Order: sequence, then structure tokens, then C-alpha cells
Amino acid sequence: MDRNCSENLVGTRDGDRCRIAPACGFGVCWALWLLACGLAAPSLAATLDTATGLVVTIHSAEEIQARWLVREGGRTWLRHPVAGEVELDTVLHPWGELVPVSETAVAEAFATTRGFLTALQIEVFLLPGFPVEVSGSFARRDAIFMAPGIAEQAVETIAYLATHELGHVLCWAAVDGRPDRWSAYRELRGLPLQDASAPARHADRHREIIAEDIRFLFGGPLATRSGTIENTALPLPDAVTGLADLLAGYLAAPGAPSPATAPSRVYPNPCREVARVEVSLDGAADESPRGVPELTVYDVRGRVVRVIAGGSVANGRGIVVWDGTDVDGRRAAAGTYLYCIRCSGRVSTGRLVLVGR
Repeated sequence: MDRNCSENLVGTRDGDRCRIAPACGFGVCWALWLLACGLAAPSLAATLDTATGLVVTIHSAEEIQARWLVREGGRTWLRHPVAGEVELDTVLHPWGELVPVSETAVAEAFATTRGFLTALQIEVFLLPGFPVEVSGSFARRDAIFMAPGIAEQAVETIAYLATHELGHVLCWAAVDGRPDRWSAYRELRGLPLQDASAPARHADRHREIIAEDIRFLFGGPLATRSGTIENTALPLPDAVTGLADLLAGYLAAPGAPSPATAPSRVYPNPCREVARVEVSLDGAADESPRGVPELTVYDVRGRVVRVIAGGSVANGRGIVVWDGTDVDGRRAAAGTYLYCIRCSGRVSTGRLVLVGR
């Protein structure tokens, strides 16, 4: 997604939070303006509803200091009632005062994620000190803790780190506790099983690899500007056929039992007038051999373009035809679209290209 075409963010007060919801327009300017003008005050968290379905609440360093910072026995702790506690090093270092991560840069990093849809709420804490245990940014379940710098960090660096840690959160929500998903991911990525008793190099850890894959495939322009991943010995994620679709399918319903994934195809692709989307029903449950197919088409920002409930089942396939129009019956713009097709307990995702008439 081009940075100039990203969602505009409009702020409204919601309890003790400033809620920033996506709208069409001029990038993340409103979010940046709201934060810069102090609408997100120390006691007021900023919450973003992103186009990918993520709901991200950002807690500033000032808010943390005012509400959850505890000093005991010469030690300093962030103690949050839900996210837990993190010991912080807030001592003035020889190189000077620590600079917390920019709220506006973090907001932009999450607002420009793309290529998937999910339903997940995340808490982000912009720490006023270094976390003692890890000395850097990290994720824990559905919370992300962003470490400060010794100087103001570049927006590209912040976007990279925030989206990498988002990868860990999404892995926790959609892959952890699902051995079948880990197995399918490792097989597609060509990763060997790791010896749990032997420490692995950071870049070789499978959780780091999947976090980097998510950042690379679904991060915005700033998060992906480097064009590389941490483990340079691996092929780039977009060179692994089916990897983006596999991960997007996992993220579609994090933490919930999901339908079995299945192969699908689009004919013709690219298409000019209509696209025929087919999903294989091999192995579908016997009790529902004639389930009604449903096709959802998204644009590359993750917004729903069209939902078509109804199609046909023939020759072991669920089939839906899209005529290239949106929910209002208007011709969709030429470009790349994402789709999700479901039928008889099977689900598949992919891409199709609509060209001009």
C-alpha cells in the first residue's frame, strides 16, 4: 500500500482512551496530529481500529509513569493489571536521557499493515526505561513492549521493530497451541525440527522466522523498506509459494478452530469480466458434501469489496463466480485483490488480478 494512500485516522474520546478509527483520505495525518496536539494525554491511551481488523491501544511513556510505574527497594517496575509486570532500568545513563519510542511512528506502523484480516486486540506499551530482562523491545501474548532509545529512533526502525513484535503476537494468537499449523508452516518454509535442548542462534529460531515472515509479508512500506529478513540464509518470504496465503488464512480466525485449508484456483487470472474461483473439496466432511460456497473479495488494504454467498458444487469443487463488481454493484477498480472461499468445511485464500475492460 502506497504511504500516500493509507487510511486516514479520526480520533474520538472513548472512556479514558482516544479512539482512532480508519477512514478514507490522507494517510495517518489525523493520528499524528491528534497525538502531536495532546489529545492523547498522559492519562489517555490512543486506540486504533486498523483496516486489517487489529485494534491497537498505545500507552505512552507518560501514561505508564503516571499510572503503572512502581518503585520498590531501589528497583522500578511497570505493573499493569492485565499485561503483567516488567522491571525497567530508568537510571540516567552516561550517554544521556532515554528517549521513548514515538507514538505517531508506532501508530503509523500498525495503521499500514496490509494483506490479511483478523480480529485481535493488542496493548502496546512505550516504555520509559529499558526492560531489564531482555534490554530491548519484546512481545508477551497480546502485549508489545517497545524499548526506548538513547536518541530519537528513525521511523523505519520503529516500524520494523513494531511490526516484528506484532508478528510474535499474531503467532501467539493464531499458531501457538496448534501443532498442525506449526507443522504445515515448517514444511512449507523448509524448516527442520529444532532440538529443544540445544540453544539456537536468534535468527534460526522458528518463532523469530515466522515473526519476520509476518513483518515482511504484511508490514507497511516503512516496515518492509529494507527488503530483507533477519535470517539471510532463508529465501525471502514472498519467494515461498503459498506462504502469504497460508499465514493470512491462519490469521483470519486467531485462537479458534478453523476449517481445513484446501487448494483453490482462479480462472482466468488475470480476469477482465468475470473470475471463476474454485476450492477443492477433497476430504470434506461426509455429513456436508453439498455445503453452500461463499466467496469474500478484499482489496489489498483488507477492506471487503464483495461477499457472494451461493455458488455451485460440482466435480469435487466449490465454485463461485465474481463479476468484478463491489457491494454497491459498481465496477471494481483494476488491480490486485485477495479472496477467501469457504465450502463444506474447507477454506482457501489467494490473489486475483482484475484488469481494465
